[in-house]
Amino acid sequence: MRHRLSDGQWAAIKGVFPEPAATGRPPKDRRDVMDAIIWLDNTGAKWRDLPDEFGPWRTVYGWFDKWNDDGTLQQIVDQLTRMAMGQAGVKHDLWCIDGTILRAHRCAAGGGKKKDPDEPDDHALGRSRGGFTTKLHLLVTGSGLPLGFHLTGGQVHDSTVLDSVMMTANELTDIDGNPIAWPVALGGDKGYRADWIDQYLLDLGIQPVIPSKANENRETRPVEFDRELYRQRNIVERVIGWLKEFRRVFSRFEKTAKNFGGMIRIAFIQRYLRQITE
Repeated sequence: MRHRLSDGQWAAIKGVFPEPAATGRPPKDRRDVMDAIIWLDNTGAKWRDLPDEFGPWRTVYGWFDKWNDDGTLQQIVDQLTRMAMGQAGVKHDLWCIDGTILRAHRCAAGGGKKKDPDEPDDHALGRSRGGFTTKLHLLVTGSGLPLGFHLTGGQVHDSTVLDSVMMTANELTDIDGNPIAWPVALGGDKGYRADWIDQYLLDLGIQPVIPSKANENRETRPVEFDRELYRQRNIVERVIGWLKEFRRVFSRFEKTAKNFGGMIRIAFIQRYLRQITE
């Protein structure tokens, strides 16, 4: 099947999973579980429609829920990030940020009251001009490697959560365990034009590459807009286009933001594996 991990890709991540216990019932093969989740992420199928060759769908869902809850999926993303950021040709000088609307299916409703402290009260669901939606706020490198994301309801303005998106990359480290430095510049569209954002980025030592709005006096703005560097900002739009090819991401089916975030992490894992193993 097209959506299975290759031997090289599995070798890059299998060390994150703990060794199975020597006693008790033999556990489900972790590689088969990852293959099943990847298949679902790409095809957008229902859990109950998982092909029989992957085993019982409840078993696969149980592992997905566990790995997403205990941070295993995020550990895989972090490990692959460290490996990819150390490769030649990865651009560290420019990061880009953008937000995109993701239509939520009606089955995403009904999540009920939150029981997890990490789950937002609204489950990152809201009403926007696009209808019942979630907004994905995405941070990528100039080479198109995803660094972090933040989920909100579709009606939330991009500029209000820039600091939350940036903090998703705050604890990233390189292959030697050293913190990854902030980029020289951050590219964003006019939706991120605000005085507090300029100051926030400058305080971090980052040059804002954000165009001024049409009705403002550009001469009074203390930041000089780098038009040539801004041309590279389209990389985040291309990553968003790639991300929406994953049917489980393009349309949200999960009732909780946490599980939907898990599907986004599975997509990130696939992008990093292709970067590292190709």
